[in-house]
This record gives sequence, C-alpha cells and structure tokens, in this order.
Amino acid sequence: MRTSHSIKNITIGITTQIIITLLGFVSRRIFIDSLGTEYLGVNGVLTNVLTAMVLLEGGIGISIVYNLYKPLAENNQKLVTALIRLYKKAYLFLAAIIFLICLALFPFLDVLIKSETEIPYLGLVYWIFVAKCLASYLIADKTALINADQKGYILAKYNLYFQVLSMVVKIIILLATKNYVLFLAIELALYIIQNSYSVYLVKKMYPYLLMKEKCEIEPEVKANIITNVKAMFIQNIGYYAINGTDNLVITAFINVITVGFYSNYAMIISQLSNILNPIINGIGNSVGNLIATESKEKTYAIYNMTQLITFWVYSVCTIALFNVLEPFIDLWLGEGFLLDKVTFMIILLNFYLMGVHQTLKTFKSKAGLFAQDKYAYLIEGLLNLFLSIVFVQKLGLAGVFLGTTVSYLLVSFWNQPRILFHHYFHQPVFRYYLDYLMKVGLMIGAGYLSSVICQWITLPSLFLSIIFKGMVTVIVPSLIYAIIFYQTDAFQYIWNNLVKRMILSKIPVFKKYSS
Repeated sequence: MRTSHSIKNITIGITTQIIITLLGFVSRRIFIDSLGTEYLGVNGVLTNVLTAMVLLEGGIGISIVYNLYKPLAENNQKLVTALIRLYKKAYLFLAAIIFLICLALFPFLDVLIKSETEIPYLGLVYWIFVAKCLASYLIADKTALINADQKGYILAKYNLYFQVLSMVVKIIILLATKNYVLFLAIELALYIIQNSYSVYLVKKMYPYLLMKEKCEIEPEVKANIITNVKAMFIQNIGYYAINGTDNLVITAFINVITVGFYSNYAMIISQLSNILNPIINGIGNSVGNLIATESKEKTYAIYNMTQLITFWVYSVCTIALFNVLEPFIDLWLGEGFLLDKVTFMIILLNFYLMGVHQTLKTFKSKAGLFAQDKYAYLIEGLLNLFLSIVFVQKLGLAGVFLGTTVSYLLVSFWNQPRILFHHYFHQPVFRYYLDYLMKVGLMIGAGYLSSVICQWITLPSLFLSIIFKGMVTVIVPSLIYAIIFYQTDAFQYIWNNLVKRMILSKIPVFKKYSS
C-alpha cells in the first residue's frame, strides 16, 4: 500500500508539473514580450522578500507533520484532530504576524527594489504578493494532513485543473491588456478559489476533523514539538540566507534587469525541479510512515534505493541541462538572454549538489533529527551571504552562486550525512562519502561521453537539434548507470518492485514479462 501511494503521488505530481511547465514557458515568453525583463526582476525580488516570512514558521509545520505519521498509521483520530487544530491555530497566528511585518516593510519598498524606471502601482503589486503568501498559510494544516497520509495525489489532480485555468486566463490577460496588476489579481483570485476547494475536499475525506469533542495532545508529543520548533526556527534563518538572498544580492550589487535574466535560467531549473520533486516528495511522504512502522534495516535499504533514484534523475538532468539549456533559451526567447559560461556552470553544479542532497535531507527530517544540527543551517546561511557579497564584487554574477557552492561544501555536505548515519542508521558514514564520490566520477564520465556525441549532432533545425541532444543526454547516461548498478540490491529493488510490478505490469504488451 505504501509503495502504491508513492507511485500515485509521483505519477500525478510529475504529470501536473509537465503540463504546468509547458504552459509556464508560453506564459513567460508572453510575459517578457508584453511587460519586459524588468518586471521579471520585480517578481524575483518580491518573491525573495516574502520567502523570508517562512522564518516565522519556525518548523512548526514540519514538527507537527512528523508527529502525524504514527497516529495516522494507527488511525488515532483524536490525536490527529488535536495536532491539526494546533497546526491551524499556529498558522493563523503566524499569518497575523506576517501581515504586520509586511506592513512595516511597505515604506521601504523603493529600497528593496532598485529600478531604473518607475514600476506603476508597485505598492498594489506588493500587497497582492502579500495576500497570496497569507492565503497559503490558511490551508497549510489541510495539505499537511493529506500529504502525511500519503494521499497528496488526490489534491494534486484538482490543483492541476486550477493551475491550467490560471495559466490560460493570465496569458489571455497579458495578450489583451498587458496589465501587470490585473495579471497578478487574477492569479490571486484563482489561487484563493483553489485553496477553498482543497479545504472542502480534505474535510470531506476526514470528517472526524469536525468533531466537537475536546482532543488533547500528550505531554511528550508537545515537548517534542517545542524542541523541534526551536531547532527548525534557527535552521530556517540559515535556509533563507542560503536560498532566498541571491536575487537580493544581485539587485543590490548589479541591477534588477540581471535578476530578470537570471530568472529565465531559474525558471527552467525550477520547473525541472518541480517535475523531479514529486519523485522525492512522493517517496518522502512514505518515508515518514516507513520510519514509524518498520525496522532500521528496512529503512536503510529503502534509503539506498531512494538515493540511487535521486542520483540517477539529477545527474541525467544536469547533463541534459549542460547540453540543451542554452540552445533552448535561444529558441524560446531569442538571442541576448544568455548568462556567461562560468555562471552557467556554477548554477548547474548547485542544481546537482542540492538535488542529490534531497534524499538524505528527507530521511533526516522524517526521522525527526532536527536538534542535532540546529545551528548548522544558520552558519551555512550566514557564510553563504558573506561569501556571495565578497565574491560578487570580485567575480560578478558568478560570485553570487559560488558563495552558495562553497558554503554548502563547508557545512551541509559533510555534517548532515554524519548526523543521519550516526544517530539513526548507526552505520559508518564513510560509506556515504565513498558512494558519493564514485557516483560523481560516474556522472562526469557519462556527461563527457554524452557531450561528445551531442557535438556530432548538427541539424538544420535548432528545435530538432535540441530534441535529439536531449534524447542522447537521457539515454546514454541511463544505459551506463543500468550496466554499472544492475547487480546492486538497490537497482534490483527498483526494477522488481517499482518498474516491473508498478509500471510495466500496467502496460498490456509488458504484462507477461512483469509477472
């Protein structure tokens, strides 16, 4: 059942993101043609500013979700209800605090967004962003519950309908009016309707949430939540400094138009990550249940399987991006939107490093290991901000992203594996590092061979060239990986339990081979 739910979450998630991604590329091209690159910079900066608001969340959500896995597995409806009520109260309080902070920031809006030209109705734009941020907090408890119960695919299906509708309507608005404020207002209105419908579905699926009976949380559960919230609050400050300050540094030391140029790369990589995230999240939601109900030996086996999947998809995607991302931008937006090669390479390096780290991070989080490194993210985040500011003045745009690379390698790269392997798996951590280095070498070899083959491909059509190069960069590394890993337990588990039983068995022509 756990595997079945994972497959459903992954399938629906990937399908949703592919459709949204395709519409997103159309929308971005129309956005640039209608409003210009500077508005992309405004979008990026305001998104970063409001991302800072997650600091106030302080790990409340993650900690409560961690405590939901066991009562959901045991069908303890009273404890689930008590935790969700606590979650809702906490997030309503946070929404009020965030509103007050945004109100205090409003007078400094011109300082946050440095633009050579005046952005009309910038204040109204700001408050629409704030409203959307607040709206997400009002549904957080419901989405947390259904995801913890491994049924996020149910909401994902309906969210897809709303997101497609939103994309189509926004494209029409841009083409018809070229009005940025109306574009954002429509997005906000449809987002609120989408959230309202999601709340309705969750209440329908879990009617016991409406019970009037008073439900108490056990003292040890409360103590666990408080401990984890304190740790996660400190970690979130560092996490924002790692992931939320790049655009702010760029606009402060370069200009907002460069933010717009970088945002095109960020959008492609983000959309690709959104397609890949359902794989990690779909497995991740099952990991919480796995840890709550299975032995550490079984969990370690699933970890190795998940780590192989993560390496496979992120290394193949990194190789593919190296070979086709820049030609794709030329095809999509025209010439004049490319960043320099050094910046491009560092962006890809960070994509790979952060991507393959997701499995380790997921297992550490689901195991409730929050307090062991509560200061690490803060140290890494401050180091990242400091190095980015130093490097940007010496290396330009590339320096902003190099700061992220160096700070990650100095802190999270070695510290988080140590915690997971020592405190949960009770395995020697050197196994992780040896496996990591072996896979990096394998990716470099597969990437080099793929790139050489791609250089041989010369077609009169840029579009066809991108398609063929994309196929090469997926097929060649995958064949190499299949040969190298075929005899491993992780590969055999993936092949027998996921590929054959859950995928090939659903395809008529493969049924007799997958039984």
